[in-house]
Amino acid sequence: MMVYLRTLYLLVFAFIKFVEPQLTANSMPEDSEDDKVGTDLEGMKKLFTDTLTAYDTRIRPRANQSQIVQVNTTFVPQSLLEFDTSEQKFSVLGYFRIHWNDEVITWNPIDYADTNTIKVPITEIWTPSLIILKAFDGDGVVGNSQTDISKISSDGDVQWVPEGIYSVVCHVDIKYYPFDEQTCTITYYVSDETITTVELDHPKHVNLDEYTENSAWRITSLTERRYLLYNTYHIDVEFKLQRRANFATFTLIMPLLMLAFLNICIFLVPIGSGEKGSFAITIFLSYGIFVTIVSDTLPDNSLQISYFLLFIIVLLFMSVLSVLYTIIQAKLMASIGDKECSVKCFRPKKSSSNKVVPFNPKNADDDTVKDPEVCEVDMDAENDDDSYTWGMFLEKLDFILFFLFLGLILLCSTAFFSIMLQRVSESTLNEI
Repeated sequence: MMVYLRTLYLLVFAFIKFVEPQLTANSMPEDSEDDKVGTDLEGMKKLFTDTLTAYDTRIRPRANQSQIVQVNTTFVPQSLLEFDTSEQKFSVLGYFRIHWNDEVITWNPIDYADTNTIKVPITEIWTPSLIILKAFDGDGVVGNSQTDISKISSDGDVQWVPEGIYSVVCHVDIKYYPFDEQTCTITYYVSDETITTVELDHPKHVNLDEYTENSAWRITSLTERRYLLYNTYHIDVEFKLQRRANFATFTLIMPLLMLAFLNICIFLVPIGSGEKGSFAITIFLSYGIFVTIVSDTLPDNSLQISYFLLFIIVLLFMSVLSVLYTIIQAKLMASIGDKECSVKCFRPKKSSSNKVVPFNPKNADDDTVKDPEVCEVDMDAENDDDSYTWGMFLEKLDFILFFLFLGLILLCSTAFFSIMLQRVSESTLNEI
């Protein structure tokens, strides 16, 4: 019996010793191909030594130097940081996806610890010298040589993603401000190469998947275009922008219209109140403030005139006329206000004379009595002493000028908004 138990014990012990290594091996996770990258330190050092030691960054990465390097780029905008219309500065935050093939840096991953990709600073490899035209700060170099890193695969595919703030000079059309649409273009090219050495392309369309909306401008369309200029390829990334006009509508246009209708109330202020002149001067100064505010937001452009600025000038001119009229009116009232007015156009008409027939009741039934004489009695004879003075004439003139200026303001406002509404899209109207 003891012999059997001992034999059973030995069998169980032998089974456990046989199965335990297999269970341990099955419980350990298998290393993926990516996890093996860089696990062998000596292999990684050998990879960098073999690929970069004799590398010359001045030579295009082609075994046959007569072949062209195909450089594919894609611009990805992330945010519109600034569009200063007074300085004509357009700044956008974004990055480029730049791809090309380097025939010099290739290796077999099996020989280098299954390493498929490496990261190399761009200063150690050949990179296309991308330059942005019309850079606002004068430095249109794409990328930063001190911080940018390139990713290289074993088949020689190089990926470089330079990110930055790209500011360019953008011509501003101020004619339809504040309902204007602007077109700004970021143009870049390879500065030190020609079409025989490097072919620059933008095969993919620019999209706004990573773009954050701007509070002042809306991108209506985004297109790219490649063309040949000065024996090298140029890429244009064109932004079509539309101003969000709700801020300008409530801070500029609406107060301006209120001020315009307040200006005509000058003619309703009584002449003898003594406040008519100061009221007219206050309205005139308010227009001057509006001109200053608008001129600060617009570029110093003498080639184009903004319709909005022209509208303000017209209202300012009407305010000048009202101030001049108020001054002249005060002078006339002080000098000839009580004198007889010789102008008959605004003078009220007198009522006609009435004919009164004296009636004698005793002769009412006597047919032989002749008709009594008819005499005229002027009912306004008592008012002959009331003269029509220049003061009365000026008071009548105030009402005439009130309706005249009201009609001019309505006409100018209708013309201004009819021109502006031709440029306003339905989405802009919904925002307002």
